[in-house]
Amino acid sequence: MSEKITDGSSEAQRRAEKIKAIRRSIRGEAEVAPMTYENKSDIERSESMADRIARVKEKHSATAADILDELDKAIAREKADAQRIAEEQAEAAARAKENASPDISDILPSLETPAHEELQELAEEITEDFTEVSGDITGYAEDFTEVGEAADAGGSATDTAYAYEAETESVAEDEDEETMVFTPVGQTAGTEEVPEYYPYEDKAPEPIIRAAAETTSQEKVKKPSKKKKKKKKTFKQRLLDLFPKKGDGLGERIRKIVFLGSVVAIVVCGYIVGDYYYDLWSSKRKTKDLMEIYEVYENDEAPKEEPEDDRVRYLDMLPGARKLWDQNHDIVGVISIPDTPIYNPVMQAEDNYKYLDRKFDLTENIAGEIFLDYRNHFDDVGEDGYLRYKNSDNLVIYGHNMYDDQMFGCLKYYNWREDYYGLHPVINLRSNYENYKYKIFAFFILDAEDETDTKFDCWNKLDFDSEDDFYNFVNEAKRRSIRLNKVDVKYGDPLLTLSTCNTTLADEERGRIIIMARRVRDGEDPMEGTQDSVRNPNIKWPNLYYENHSDERYDPNGPFEPYGPTEAKNK
Repeated sequence: MSEKITDGSSEAQRRAEKIKAIRRSIRGEAEVAPMTYENKSDIERSESMADRIARVKEKHSATAADILDELDKAIAREKADAQRIAEEQAEAAARAKENASPDISDILPSLETPAHEELQELAEEITEDFTEVSGDITGYAEDFTEVGEAADAGGSATDTAYAYEAETESVAEDEDEETMVFTPVGQTAGTEEVPEYYPYEDKAPEPIIRAAAETTSQEKVKKPSKKKKKKKKTFKQRLLDLFPKKGDGLGERIRKIVFLGSVVAIVVCGYIVGDYYYDLWSSKRKTKDLMEIYEVYENDEAPKEEPEDDRVRYLDMLPGARKLWDQNHDIVGVISIPDTPIYNPVMQAEDNYKYLDRKFDLTENIAGEIFLDYRNHFDDVGEDGYLRYKNSDNLVIYGHNMYDDQMFGCLKYYNWREDYYGLHPVINLRSNYENYKYKIFAFFILDAEDETDTKFDCWNKLDFDSEDDFYNFVNEAKRRSIRLNKVDVKYGDPLLTLSTCNTTLADEERGRIIIMARRVRDGEDPMEGTQDSVRNPNIKWPNLYYENHSDERYDPNGPFEPYGPTEAKNK
């Protein structure tokens, strides 16, 4: 009986000593029980402990949450083990109670009371320490207290030490260096008997927990800073940034000025090009609308009386001409060249400028209209129905050389293509009263500002003073003609001259292409003499042309068959 009492008392004392050792280790207090490190002095032990703790802090970046998870696992294991041991001890106590004196059960609770008080005190201190890390630790401390109570009920201090070892096991797993343990007095190192208490010297719980708490608090304080959103500029601010402003350097100012200049140039050029093509489209549409009205009455004739005294009296205009004349009194006729874009009204004003950039409806347009020289007379009928003036001997009509072949834009092909003349040798010209046909006998290039010996201002020759004057005129046109044909020209034949700009000469502003035709006689075939034309081997170009073609020269004595009677030809 006495041996059992002594053994129980010794067991309770040992458990109390172990609990105190755990407490001192967690609190960082000096170990009271004498213990030794193998081959280590006191200074080396303190230095080793500090160094190892520092290395643990550096190598392991576990957060407070990780440590708490591990502690939770260790406590859970402790609970399980404590419950298992309690059950085993309860069974052993039950068996001992049957075989032993009943006095032992009365002594044991009094012996276990100090251990319970120690565990309760330790739980309260751990709770206070854990409160610094997180408010949730209190729950874990209470669980730990329950473990201590379970240990008091039948557990041992060895199980509590095992719980601590399990808690620090996760920290020791990554430690590569040899772990040193301290051994209680009387315990030989290397023996297989498990020591009653052998915490790792570099695994002090409190410093690790505090370091984790500090890391957690820093993470809470140092929240990742959100990127400050850049405030979007308004359209007005972006627009103002394009202009030079205060604070811009010299280079930046120059860059902005160049950029703005480029933008202005692009806008202006875009406007000019856009306006040009819009005018072309608008001109074509308006001309088409007019000619559709005219075509309805195309084959009708103007009412007139039989001529008296070689004078014809017109009772009214051609029906189609009347429809157009009612809209604009400046119309004097309609011109067309079959199978070409030329099919336009012919206007005549007080000068040669009005219809350069105006349409039939007087709206501004770069294409303008085709118009008759203001000095010409062409079927000018008075109120009495008779002609006011005799028609001019040479009618001169102007028109622009448009890019899309509108107006007189297609006349350039007489120079560019060898077959163009043979395909389009006839011009239809209708006045407001009569229909006329003209066949082309010459086409050539002139210099509008030529004042040299090659000058030929055919647009200023509207009437002829004599037969010689007439033949001199038409023969000069033939010498310059790009192609020669067999169309004969006689004195008295009314002439028609078409004039437009041309780019053959070096100075494009001065170049002109002239198409010259004479009226088809009554009963004559309009196509007669127009086919089988040949290139003129001795063209008389203006001197401006020879500036860029020095290898070419006109030979005044070269072969030439002039128009006119035989006598005139022999002169």
